[in-house]
Amino acid sequence: MNDTIERLADGTLVFLPERLNRDPAVLRGLTNDEMWVALGVGAFIGLVLSVPLTITIASIAVAPTGMIGGMTVVLFASGTLLRRAKRARPETWLYRKLEWILASHWRLGRGSLILHSGVWTVRRSRRLRPALSRSQP
Repeated sequence: MNDTIERLADGTLVFLPERLNRDPAVLRGLTNDEMWVALGVGAFIGLVLSVPLTITIASIAVAPTGMIGGMTVVLFASGTLLRRAKRARPETWLYRKLEWILASHWRLGRGSLILHSGVWTVRRSRRLRPALSRSQP
């Protein structure tokens, strides 16, 4: 067995995969955390929409059925929408975008983000200094 490790001239490893620590896509392009959030939101929406029908029909079985239906619709819709939104963007784009929305619109977590909006300039600003007095002969 050959135990030599291939290294480049700068000392980095050749075989190290780029996506080693990324969360895998579990279902329809969603990661595990995104899938659970979508299922929770779908269950809540399905329950809210099915409660009036449950009261009207007087059958408790409508509520869980509505929850499952809501979970299915939200899971498939969010999978499609998030897959399109995350395409060709960095891995943490979605989380940074949500963090920015919370900080800019609802003022939550403002301490960790820079929210200054303005024109960027690369020139140094000109400071007026008193001229150095030179002795003239």
